[in-house]
Amino acid sequence: MKRIILIFSIVFSSLLLYGSNDEKPSWVSGYFKEMQYSYLEVVHAFDYDLPSARNRAISEIISRRSIATGTEASVSINNSRDINVSAGHELIVKSRIIDEYVDHTSAGYTVYLLVQTAKNPTFEYDPVHVTNEYGFSARVLVPGMAQIYKGSVGKGVVFIAGEVAAIGGIVVCQSMRSSYLAKASSSHNAEYIKTYTEAANRVTGVRNGLVAGAVALYAWNVIDGIVAKGKKHIVAGNVQFDFNPYMATQDFGLMLTMKF
Repeated sequence: MKRIILIFSIVFSSLLLYGSNDEKPSWVSGYFKEMQYSYLEVVHAFDYDLPSARNRAISEIISRRSIATGTEASVSINNSRDINVSAGHELIVKSRIIDEYVDHTSAGYTVYLLVQTAKNPTFEYDPVHVTNEYGFSARVLVPGMAQIYKGSVGKGVVFIAGEVAAIGGIVVCQSMRSSYLAKASSSHNAEYIKTYTEAANRVTGVRNGLVAGAVALYAWNVIDGIVAKGKKHIVAGNVQFDFNPYMATQDFGLMLTMKF
């Protein structure tokens, strides 16, 4: 039983170790999406201090837009988020910073910006936001899958390894218990019968401990998969849910429709 407690202590310690998600958003490695009225893209820049790196990244946005328009432009930045490029008194490019990530090393700062640009400055932006929350998924029923999906790969692997180890231990203990009981029932020596029976009882206790641990770990996996936040990801557009009645020859009811 002490070994079982030690094993699950290691598993739970590992879960706490991997409990925090990597805060680096997935879009940092590159992202582009064209929507109905706008598009999303990523720019980045490096410098020795944070303000300079951020200004360089914003300059990259401006440079891209200026090159695209082929027009000498003036720039205004409001609240460090809204970027408007104008020619004369006419707004020709409208952009905004959706999210920002800073990678700091001993060499300096690299600033990554997720930018949304309207296809026409008179257009409203398509709804976009970045979140670390995830909707319910059937992945929570499979150990580790919800955690891996949310970006917590280390935590997901620990859940999988813990369940595999527990189930493997249960199988081994049950096999040993059956073997000891078979030896006890086939022996005519009272001392041997007592020894085998006691061994079977000890293995039974270990098996029961493993079963309890596996159930507890699985319950933790489900709860964590539902409530834990994950790596930041982009949600573009609105999801609308509609319930529509339907009728068939021998059936009727409601149909759920999702519009993206």
